[in-house]
Amino acid sequence: MGGTVKALCYVGISMHPNALRELGKFYKVALDDTQLPVCEAAIVYYADNALLDTAPNLRALGCHSCGKKLLQLAKECNVSLTLAAGLWRTVAEHTLALMMSAARCVASSDRALRLGAWERHSDLKVRYSGFDFQEKTVGIWGMGQIGRELASMLSGFHVRILYSDIYRLPLDVEKRLNAEYCEFSELLPECDYFSVLVPHNASTDRFLGKAQFDQMKDGVVFVNTARSGIVVEEDFYAALDSGKIGAAALDVIWREGEKVSERLAKYDNVVLTPHLGGSTFECDMELVRGVCRQVQ
Repeated sequence: MGGTVKALCYVGISMHPNALRELGKFYKVALDDTQLPVCEAAIVYYADNALLDTAPNLRALGCHSCGKKLLQLAKECNVSLTLAAGLWRTVAEHTLALMMSAARCVASSDRALRLGAWERHSDLKVRYSGFDFQEKTVGIWGMGQIGRELASMLSGFHVRILYSDIYRLPLDVEKRLNAEYCEFSELLPECDYFSVLVPHNASTDRFLGKAQFDQMKDGVVFVNTARSGIVVEEDFYAALDSGKIGAAALDVIWREGEKVSERLAKYDNVVLTPHLGGSTFECDMELVRGVCRQVQ
């Protein structure tokens, strides 16, 4: 007897190998988007109505985020839709990891040890001594789902949490998160740590530049896990060169997918990760389980 022919699932995100293997138990995996028209399932980062137009045979869809109109359209088209509810906490965890890694020089001191610098360990302790975390002020620019998750995690670190956004949280939520609202201009000079978590759109494009960096504390720890386009690249480098930014961590860089520029790579006080915010086995498996329920 011949084996059962598996349905085709398009995967348009980078996926943990173990999650991809689990998906392969139920679907034949397609990595080429030209196969979308014949796919019965898809896992993508972002989905909108155009995706359903492209894939008329779709019966299961998993995505990190989607347009509001897609929710209703998926229901009308009998497409099972799974959103990664755990994504926000996953990104928040990575943001916190980068924040502390930058402050304590984890990546740079690791590189120094691997290059054989341990014999001068006393000099390393001077060069890579970092900053304490507790009793400091952490500023969160963008108090959406990720920002709220981050604030919740920070509550156990005895830090002061300030946030700014276009909308203020309800007072009971602020109290639960131990977070204080302030205007953006008031946020900048207060923060020892500054986290960028706003969406990249017309109002935030290249919004963080020289004027904003100049208002920040000297030696601020700057973390961007949102989008690179929010920050003016040249002004970011200038802030690093002047010491305005004491340490930085970027999960998003300009010209992603290309070799990191020599200029950015030279900074020993900058931690870089290749857009890993939502890349965990657990987060990927949430989408895999969603699309696999359709065939189970």
